[in-house]
Amino acid sequence: MSSIASINIDLGIGYLLILPLWIAAISVITGRVLGVRIGRWRSAVAAAIGWLVGLIAGVLALGPKNAHPLLVVPAAIFFGVLAALPIAITLDLITHGSPKRRSGRHPLLHPVRSTRAVLAPLGRFRELVANAQAENLLHVRYRSATALSSPDLARRLRRVLERSGGMFVKFGQIAATRNDVLPDTLTSELSNLHSDVARVPSEEIVAVMVSELGEPIEQAFGSFDLQPLAAASIGQTHRATLHDGHPVIVKVQRPGIDEIVERDSAVMSFVSRQLDRRVEAARKVGVRGLAEELIKSIESELDYGLEADAGTRLRESRAGDVGVEIPAVHATLSSGRLLVMDEIVGRTISDAAAVDAAPVPRAELARRLLASFLGQILDDGFYHADPHPGNIMIDAEGTLWLLDFGAVGRVDPVTRDALQGIALGLALRDASVIARAVRYLVGDVEGDMRQLERDLAVLLGEIEVGGISPTAISGVMEVMSRHGLHPPRSMLLLSRTMLTLEGTLNMLATGFDLATEAQQLVWSEQSTDIATAEDLIRKELIRALPALRTLPEHAEALAGQWRSGQLTIRTERYAGGDRTVVEEWLNRGLVAAAGAAGAVAAGAVLVAGSLARDVGVRDALWSLGFAGLTGATILLLRTVAQALHGERAHSEDVGLGSQRR
Repeated sequence: MSSIASINIDLGIGYLLILPLWIAAISVITGRVLGVRIGRWRSAVAAAIGWLVGLIAGVLALGPKNAHPLLVVPAAIFFGVLAALPIAITLDLITHGSPKRRSGRHPLLHPVRSTRAVLAPLGRFRELVANAQAENLLHVRYRSATALSSPDLARRLRRVLERSGGMFVKFGQIAATRNDVLPDTLTSELSNLHSDVARVPSEEIVAVMVSELGEPIEQAFGSFDLQPLAAASIGQTHRATLHDGHPVIVKVQRPGIDEIVERDSAVMSFVSRQLDRRVEAARKVGVRGLAEELIKSIESELDYGLEADAGTRLRESRAGDVGVEIPAVHATLSSGRLLVMDEIVGRTISDAAAVDAAPVPRAELARRLLASFLGQILDDGFYHADPHPGNIMIDAEGTLWLLDFGAVGRVDPVTRDALQGIALGLALRDASVIARAVRYLVGDVEGDMRQLERDLAVLLGEIEVGGISPTAISGVMEVMSRHGLHPPRSMLLLSRTMLTLEGTLNMLATGFDLATEAQQLVWSEQSTDIATAEDLIRKELIRALPALRTLPEHAEALAGQWRSGQLTIRTERYAGGDRTVVEEWLNRGLVAAAGAAGAVAAGAVLVAGSLARDVGVRDALWSLGFAGLTGATILLLRTVAQALHGERAHSEDVGLGSQRR
């Protein structure tokens, strides 16, 4: 008995020693065999369970008398593989494994930091909920869509954001510019957000600068004032001079701000998902999509290198603007957390006294600012996307200075051509020209183009003055939305920028008509890209000339074939995406059919082997049958895994697409 027990112990130890090798091997081959990405942890769990199932099945199949390691291990491997594959598919289906690989951190390398990163959003969420409860903002009366435009809700929300502090104030300040999706009562209240941002201690500022510069401050600057000019949520500014005495402004990023942004962004993302599920008012404004945009906007502001590049590009491209300038960026002293630019002596244009003291009339200042932005948008395709009064300064000579390039917009060539067509249609008050530009912007348009033209004609009747204006652009996008046409994100950002610019221009010169002035400026430029209406019409005719020249020839050929009875029309039943889907399912069907046929054939071979009297023939047939059964099973499981995986990925894509819309 003792010898038998020792043998069993040895067998158990041997099986345990084989287990890690088995798990490693199955983890590698599971995804390759099934043709989908299962994930390391799910594959490891499936391999461990499969090994246990394989051992039990091997012992039961061989019987207690034949349970020798040389026989049990191959049987366990055979049954273990067959068990591990469906278990991996089941685990992937239950845990909703994603085919997309997340680029995350390695928690095992930094356990304390990772634990803190996980727990920090939980504490922050509790703080946010407590602040909302203190303002009674969680009451059911604030969940209806009508409550969204209530001044009471706007006031309470502002207080909650101010109490929470951190990035939530910044989120609210950015949301205050979203007049396109949020009601005026809410954006007006959020524009009053202010935060008590503590100033960063001098020693921490010095540490950040030395880390970014790679040298002491006195070696990089002639002088540096450790007393900050202003402190904001992401960074604070200081005065300094270069070694030649040139005055500059240094913007230094707060230490640890990236972790704060990550923490508050995680809370914002979670809260937006919950609001979207439970609150009607939040669903109405698309709070999930709005939160994602706010988070991306904040994250882009963390890289001062992008802001430095944007400022340099705008300065170079708009060097010829009259009365509008961009301060120079000192690239060799700037980095991802440090931005150094020329100091501008002036006041923001929200200071009425400073604007009145300038030697340039208010109307001319507004015209110069508008001309610069039209050039940025229509000529360069790269523009300052946040032209609120706080980002524009005026000096004693009446020169306007654009500041803060953390938010910039880009207009691609297709969108720019479409904008030109929309501008032409608005100027000519021709809905068909606008409809053609819209179709060029979004690609092929499904549905009745005549209804689109009719709705655009109604819009033209509601707009008093032709030309590019926030009202006109917003109106065109609203008509597109009603017809299920989704403009690119660049158009949405441009619409918000134009709305902000219109408010700034009206602050500079009360009653300034952006649409009329823009039309005059655009036509007076006589540029090759945006010329007069006649030039644009001539350009369109020249573009269509090759098709017009061959039109009579094509018409004559069609008519000749029609008369002779040789005209035929051929269509491709499945093309594009339809063809891909059909071929994919046809291939899966063929693989499944081959697997099923192989399984039936393997079963027949196994039955034949059991009936054979010769031991050698029986073993050969059984080996062949088990091999065929294994291959057929793998084919069937691969088909099932790819079908389930592809169906879930398609569902997720559809869900994401509906959220974006």
